[in-house]
Amino acid sequence: MPPSDPQATSATRDVRDWLGHLGNRAQNRVVSGQFAGYSGKTFSLAQVEESKAQTGAYPGLLGCDYGHDGNAIDHTCNATLKDWAASGGLVTVSAHLPNPDQPDWSGLFSKLATFDRLTDRTTGTGRRWQAELDRVAEGLRDLADAGVPVLFRPLHEMNGDSFWWSAQDPQTFAAVWRDMYGYLTEVKGLHNLLWVYAPDCNYGKRSSYYPGGAYTDVVGLDCYVREPAAVQGYDELVALGKPFAFAEIGPRSGPGGVIDVPLDYGKWIDAIRTRFPATAYFMAWNDQWRPTANTGAARLMGDPWTITRGEIALSARTEGGPIPAGTPVPLADFESGTQGWGGWQVLAGPWSVDEWATQGGRSLKADVDLAAPEAYLNRVAPQNLTGYRALTATVRTAEWGNHAAGTTAKFYIRTGAGSAWYDGGAVRVGPNGAVLSLDLSRVADLGDVREIGVLFRPAPGASGRSAVYVDDVTAIAAPTLVSGFESGTEGWTGYLTATAPASTSDWASEGGRSLGAEIDLAAPEAYVDRRAQFDLSGRRTLTATVRATASGGTAKLYVKTTAANTWYDAGAVPLGPDATTLTLNLAGVGSPGDIREIGVQFERRGAGGTGRAVVFVDEVTVR
Repeated sequence: MPPSDPQATSATRDVRDWLGHLGNRAQNRVVSGQFAGYSGKTFSLAQVEESKAQTGAYPGLLGCDYGHDGNAIDHTCNATLKDWAASGGLVTVSAHLPNPDQPDWSGLFSKLATFDRLTDRTTGTGRRWQAELDRVAEGLRDLADAGVPVLFRPLHEMNGDSFWWSAQDPQTFAAVWRDMYGYLTEVKGLHNLLWVYAPDCNYGKRSSYYPGGAYTDVVGLDCYVREPAAVQGYDELVALGKPFAFAEIGPRSGPGGVIDVPLDYGKWIDAIRTRFPATAYFMAWNDQWRPTANTGAARLMGDPWTITRGEIALSARTEGGPIPAGTPVPLADFESGTQGWGGWQVLAGPWSVDEWATQGGRSLKADVDLAAPEAYLNRVAPQNLTGYRALTATVRTAEWGNHAAGTTAKFYIRTGAGSAWYDGGAVRVGPNGAVLSLDLSRVADLGDVREIGVLFRPAPGASGRSAVYVDDVTAIAAPTLVSGFESGTEGWTGYLTATAPASTSDWASEGGRSLGAEIDLAAPEAYVDRRAQFDLSGRRTLTATVRATASGGTAKLYVKTTAANTWYDAGAVPLGPDATTLTLNLAGVGSPGDIREIGVQFERRGAGGTGRAVVFVDEVTVR
């Protein structure tokens, strides 16, 4: 997983590659982070030390901001950042940079009307912007000379309304980002940067400003919320194909910027585990937003998924493959015993134990001889897996014993009277564990599964006694299709559309048909929707695939609940000729068992639209 910069230093490449592999682990897979303040103004390790005193661990990632009072740029925090990196931690730098046309505190929060001039060095705005970048480059150069890779997060929350760079034209923003990237990377020769794109989760158009994969290394969300599990935008950002992070987190402020309801930070790690498992790191803000000023700091930092400073080992990669989308159905969690699982060629066991688990409090364990060629944990019993698309399990080895180059594990099944073997391939595992997956699309006789198991194979030269563990054996069911439009409109209608929606063969994301309707490009909005009662209790996400024959607008997937028709949506996403999947996190929806309407709102973006375009909706599904 190389960084965007082909000339990135080896240390920078190691950080990028390590972050990209964390999601394959069973535990120790999310780096903890803490912002320590504004350089030259509030930057201090006092609150980090407070966290260490209360939780017993330092965060793995330390943050500093080069902005100083909205009218200066300072990087005296570098001395601490270098010490932090030397102690085994990662560092991130953000930059609340001065407004080039209004360099004072108020200018930081005043939208820059001449934003398009930032890339034109012949203008006063462009020259002042370049001078700011030169000053930033001095600080980043100091870190580069010390061999410190930097997660660099400029122009964050661009989709919101807080700063001079916010709510600009998305195409112009992307051009400014790419120009900044080129100037710092190519002109200034800074090859220690991993570029972090971080919109605000509480606004729409989260991917509209994305400058492209060639200019980005990590994508993330800045989120100040009361209920972390209800955060919107995760799937939209993960779909960009980069490591994902929560680049800022904290409790939502009330009137006057004061935290009126303390946040239980334990809910953040719960949400990451259950809703946002691709998260590579998070960074909590400081002062009143810090975990130790709220609640749940110890649970956040002590969770088995959380990586603290002493647990960062960039040489440790955990291989694995992507887990197919769908609805997880538990097959074995070992909370109530071995649940029919046994062992073969093991020294002792298996047993249900409480010494390690990925979900719940228990897993399956067996002792093994590392000098033996292989060992199995398995369940030999008839099972019907028809309709499932994949199997997953989390596995690990114990720390003790000589594992040499490392033990590998294969997740397998045997089917039919001939016990035909299918497996997901060998994955190297260790004490951090790994997530194994097995694609069932190529498996015959899914209705006649005879055995499910994990094969552990020690490396040549391994010796001694050790233990292996299995937990959270899960079948992944295909998403449930709400509407595919193969047989008609399926009850969907239009509101403010130029033509009534109809099932059409002009385009489809799956099958042969979709729902299509013409809209007036001069009108502010139009809707296609289905008004009926739906019970989506226990479901995680609602998705729909959309496209249009013309660009220049946005689409929102929404639901209305109860007799009050309370509205919930996932935010606006740019719409155009390329298919786009809209995702609504149902954790944020009140009364999911009483949904009265599902629909897509199409909105015009900007003035001047004329004529008509066709909008399409297809594959409305729940997971």
